[in-house]
Amino acid sequence: MARPKSEGPSRSQSIRNYMRANKGVTVPQIVDGLRAQGVMVTPGLVYQVKAAGRKKRAAKQAMKSVASTHSTGIGTGTKADLIRDAARGMKKPIRPRDVVATLKDQGTDVSRTQVSQVLARMGMKRKRRGSGKAAAGSAARSTNSTSISIDDLVAAKKLVGQVGSIEKVREALSALSRLG
Repeated sequence: MARPKSEGPSRSQSIRNYMRANKGVTVPQIVDGLRAQGVMVTPGLVYQVKAAGRKKRAAKQAMKSVASTHSTGIGTGTKADLIRDAARGMKKPIRPRDVVATLKDQGTDVSRTQVSQVLARMGMKRKRRGSGKAAAGSAARSTNSTSISIDDLVAAKKLVGQVGSIEKVREALSALSRLG
């Protein structure tokens, strides 16, 4: 059953207000202080609220740094941002080794794997084509004696008609293979 809504701030908000009013307090001190005020909180809830606050502050700080580097053009940003910017400035086809070389000239070390992954997420996947040797090999395989053509099937059907049944043809082929 749900806890009835009470007047005033929630328990989480009470924890935030207490931490704001008393800088540098520990979790047990927060629990004891709020219980003295009549707010029943558990140490687990206090830990969750503190962790959520840290995550929000870290995210805000990250957004500020990214916004400042993009707006002013000063700073490095993330490596992925640098890779994207370098790739947009290059003519196609964009190869990972070209991006790595460009960024190395700018003073940033990135790996080819990282560049490949960022380019793939940008939709610049490498299109592979079969080599000439592979195409020639597949053509040679199609003319190989193991492939069966329509003419071979027609001849096999005539043989079955002459011998009488598929089983008899199999026996004859077995005997023929034993002869050598």
